[in-house]
Amino acid sequence: MASEPHATASAGTAVIVDGYSTGTFLPPAFAGLGIEVVHVHSTAQPMTSMLAPDPTAYRNHFHCPDEESFERTVTALRELRPVAVLAGQEPGVPLADALSERLGLASNGTALSRARRDKHEMVETLRAAGLHCARQFKSGDPRAVVDWAEHDNGYPVVVKPLSSASTDHVYRCHNAAEVDTAVRAVLASTDIFGRRNTEALAQSFLEGTEYIVDTVGVDGERFVCGVWKYEKTILPNGRNLYDLDVLLDASEAPVPDLIQYVGTVLDALGIRHGPAHAEVIMTPRGPALVEVGARLNGNMNPGFHDACIGTNQADLTALAYARPEEFRARYAGRVYSRRQAAAVHSTRTLQDGTVRSVDQRAVDRISALPSVHLTGIKLTPGKRIRPTVDLLTSPLRIFMTAPEMATIRADRNTIQTLKDEVYEVDDTTRRPRVLLIGTDKYVMRACVRNDVDAVLIWGPGSYDYGLAEVPEGITVVRVDELKNPEAILMALHREGLADLPFDGVQTSDEWALVTAGLLAEHLGCRAIDPATAVYFRDKSLQKRKVAAAGIPAARVTVIEDIHDVSGITELPYPRAVLKPIAGAGTDRTTVVENLDRLRELSRRYREERLAQRTFALEEYVGGDTTEEWIADGFMYDGEIQFLAVGRYGLPCLTMVDRQQTLWMRHFDHKTEAWAYDLATPVVRDALYALGLRNGMFHMELFHDPRAGALTFSECAARGGGALIDEQVMAKFGVNFGEAALACALGRRPEAEITYRPELVGTTYLPGRTGIVFGCPAPAELRALPGVEFARVEFPVGQRFNADVDSTNHRMGQVLVSASDDQELQKRFEAVRAWFDERLVVAPDAATGRELRAWHREVLRPDADFGDQLWQ
Repeated sequence: MASEPHATASAGTAVIVDGYSTGTFLPPAFAGLGIEVVHVHSTAQPMTSMLAPDPTAYRNHFHCPDEESFERTVTALRELRPVAVLAGQEPGVPLADALSERLGLASNGTALSRARRDKHEMVETLRAAGLHCARQFKSGDPRAVVDWAEHDNGYPVVVKPLSSASTDHVYRCHNAAEVDTAVRAVLASTDIFGRRNTEALAQSFLEGTEYIVDTVGVDGERFVCGVWKYEKTILPNGRNLYDLDVLLDASEAPVPDLIQYVGTVLDALGIRHGPAHAEVIMTPRGPALVEVGARLNGNMNPGFHDACIGTNQADLTALAYARPEEFRARYAGRVYSRRQAAAVHSTRTLQDGTVRSVDQRAVDRISALPSVHLTGIKLTPGKRIRPTVDLLTSPLRIFMTAPEMATIRADRNTIQTLKDEVYEVDDTTRRPRVLLIGTDKYVMRACVRNDVDAVLIWGPGSYDYGLAEVPEGITVVRVDELKNPEAILMALHREGLADLPFDGVQTSDEWALVTAGLLAEHLGCRAIDPATAVYFRDKSLQKRKVAAAGIPAARVTVIEDIHDVSGITELPYPRAVLKPIAGAGTDRTTVVENLDRLRELSRRYREERLAQRTFALEEYVGGDTTEEWIADGFMYDGEIQFLAVGRYGLPCLTMVDRQQTLWMRHFDHKTEAWAYDLATPVVRDALYALGLRNGMFHMELFHDPRAGALTFSECAARGGGALIDEQVMAKFGVNFGEAALACALGRRPEAEITYRPELVGTTYLPGRTGIVFGCPAPAELRALPGVEFARVEFPVGQRFNADVDSTNHRMGQVLVSASDDQELQKRFEAVRAWFDERLVVAPDAATGRELRAWHREVLRPDADFGDQLWQ
C-alpha cells in the first residue's frame, strides 16, 4: 500500500524491507551502483525500537502488514520491475523472502523463512541436518522450562525470546529459580520489534568463545567479509554485555573452522542470496551456532570496514543483487584480508535520566584518540538514558582501528574515563515516577511529600478490605491479581501508562516481590533483581544460600506436593517445621514431630484443595529458652544504612501453639548495645549472601541466651509487618516509607537516628469468637496510658475467630511506650483487657433464644424486644 502515488517503472530499482539500523547503509550502497530504492514496512506503523530509515533516501514507501496489503504491494512492485528484494533488518526477513519469491527474483524462498527467524526452528533445522548445536526446549509455562532444565539438560542454561536481537532478554541461569524468573521476564515482555513473547526458549549453555562470521552470497557462492571475536562481560542480571568485537586475521585459528561450519549452516537454512550475520561459539566439540540472521551485521559501518578489511557488507550486498556476475568474479569463494587491527566497543553507563545535550567536546576527545575511527552517538537530546543492562541500553558504539591491537586496548581504557561526559543528563526536568505495587501508606505519603509521580497497582484484596486510603495525586490502577505481571501489564496498557518512563518499582507486599522485579526488567527501571527476589521468597533456597555462606541456619527438605507425601517414609529431622515454600506470617506453619502428623496435615490440605502445594520441611530450631529476634532496616549500595534489632515476646510458633497474643519491641541502641553487637554481623553477612544491595529488609533470627548465639530463621526483602513502621518512627525517628521510596528511586536514604530512652513496643488486640457489633475507636485507645498509636483493623459486622492460627491474627494493634520492660508488659495487659471489656461480640453458634437474651442484655437493655400482645 503506497504512501505516495506509484512511480513510473524503472529497471534499476531495489526493494528494501524494514531498512532499520544498519539497513540505512543499503540505499547509498545501491545508489553507488546507479540503483534507486523503494522501502516496504512489514508493519502498519514504523518500529520505534531501532534507528529509523531515512525517508528521503527512498523513491517510494509501502506498508505491508497483512495478506491483503501483500497482494497490493506485489502488484505495485511488479510495475517497478525491481532487480532485488532484500531485508534491511531482522523483522523484514520473512516478508523479503515472500516478495522476492513471488516476484521471481533472487530469493532465499519461503520454505525455510520461519527457521531463519524463530530460534527454536533454526536449531531444529540444523539438528536435522546433522550439525552440532545446542539442546533446547520452548514453552509458555515457566514450570515446564524449569523441569526441562532440571531433568533433561542441567545447568547453566540460556533463556531468551524465540525471535529477538541485541541480547534483548537473554539470561544465563544457574538454578531452577533463575530459570523460572528468566522465563517469566521473557513472557512479560515484548521483543525489540514490539511483538509479545508468548513462549520462551531455553538452550543448553555452550561453553566457549563466541565469534561473528559475516558473509554475502550469490546463489550459495559466498564471500566471507569478516570474522570477529566477542570479548564480553556478564552483568549481575545474568545478561551478556558485549564489550569488544575484535577483528581476527582470516588465517588464524579457529577462523577456517568457523567459516566452514557457517557455510554448512547457511546451506541448511537456505540462505543462498544476500547478507548473513552468524554468531557461533567454539566449544570443545567444535563450532555450534548461537543464531544467524539473513541481514547485515548490526555493528557494520561502511567506512570503518573499508578501512580495516577493504570492503563492507552493505556495498557487497548491493553488488551481489545488482551485478551478480561481477560479484562472482571478484568475491565468490574468497575470504577477507585484515588490513589492520580493529574492534567495536560498546560502552556501559550508570547514568539515568533524560539526555539534555551531547557534549561535543567530550565526543571530540574520544574521537581524537589514535585508534578511534568513529564515535557512534546512540542517543539524542530528549531521549532516555538508563543504566546499561544489555546492548540496547549501551549508550555509545565506538569503532576502533589501528596498526596494533595494543593501541586499541589502551584507547578503550581511556574511553572509560570519558564516556560519561558525552551526555549531559537531566534527572530534574520531570518528576521522578515510581510504580507502587500495593498500598503501603507510608510509601504513598512519601511520594506526595517528595513530589514523586506515583502509579499505584491496587489489588482486590486490599481494595475490598477497605482500610487503605490513597492520597490525592496518586494514579490508581486496579488489577485482578497483585502478584500477576500479566494482569498488571494489561492494566497499564489499558490505562495508557505502559509507555511512561518509570524510575523504579516498589512493593512492600511479600507476594508481589518477584513480580516487582519482573516488571522493572520490562519497564527498564530499578527494583530488586527478580533472581534475587526469588531467594527472598523461596524459604528452601534462602536457607541453603545462607548456610552455604557459613551462617547457622536450619536444614531444609522440599516437599514438592503436600497433597501426596506417600514417598516419605521417615522425617528427615527429629522435629520439624512444615510451612509453604513461599509463605508469610506463619500461615500454614506447623511443628511436625512424627510421620503420622505429616500425613494428617497432608490429608487435610488435600481435602481443602490447598492451592499451595510445594512445602518446606525445616529442622526445628529452638527450645524452652530460645528467643525469636527481628532485624529491620534498609540497604544502600551494598551497605546497611540503618538497623533496628528487636524481639518477639514469644517465638512466633510458640505464640500460635499456646494461643498467646503477639507482642514485640526493638532493643535500645545504647542500653542494649550488646544485642546490636551480636546481631549486626549476622544480619550483614546474611543479606550479602542473599544478594540484597538496595532496599528494605525484615529478618528473623533465633537467639540462644545460654550460648549467646544467633541462628538465621528467614528474611524478607521488604519492610516488616504489624506496626514495625510506627515502632521504628517512635523509637528511632526513622521513616521506613521515605527509605523505601528513596531505595526504589536509587537515592541514598536518610538514616539519622533520634535517640529516645523509653522502650517502645507493639501488642496485638485479640478478639472473641462471634459477629463483631462494636469496639473502641483508635482515639479512645490512644487516650490510655502509654498508648501512642492504635489501629483497629477488623470491620464491624464480620465474624471473628478467636483461635490464633498465624502471626497476622488480630482485631487491631497498639503502639505502647514505657520506661522499662515491666511497665511495658503491664501496659500491654491493661490495654488488651480494656479493649476486651468494650468489645461487643454476638456469641457464636448461639440459638435464637440466646441471641435474643444477648440483644436485650448487651445491645439494647433499654428496649423490650419480646413478643408483644395487642393492647
